[in-house]
Amino acid sequence: MFRLEKKNRQKYFNEIVSNLDEYSYRNKRYNINYAIALGFCTKDVNLSDLVDVKRRTDKYIPLEDNLCCVVFDCIDSESSLKAAQNLKTEVEKSCLNEDFFMRVATSVEHESALKMTNSLFDNLELFLRNLNASSDLVVNG
Repeated sequence: MFRLEKKNRQKYFNEIVSNLDEYSYRNKRYNINYAIALGFCTKDVNLSDLVDVKRRTDKYIPLEDNLCCVVFDCIDSESSLKAAQNLKTEVEKSCLNEDFFMRVATSVEHESALKMTNSLFDNLELFLRNLNASSDLVVNG
């Protein structure tokens, strides 16, 4: 079972934030919004084979084979949810019968890349805790 250890969370966090510099700059300077989606599949699958970033200005950030981040450029809250839902639907086809996590944070809702990224990892940790609790119930039940 995948565990999000503190050192790994920091490593992933740093990787994402370092890739957001350009987006954060344009958000502050020109008020161009962006969104980031964090995706995780419990199945041992390489998400880079499944995630198809459609626009040149969007960015795929691999973190582990089954953990990734996608940056959606020039997007508002509603559009980011739609883009993430499309991406989730695409990936879930290959993660059949497995749990798949995807959450989105936008520059509209969060004042910094740091807060956006922290919010996503907090949600992932909650998902993993609930997943572990569910598997404990099955094993112990």
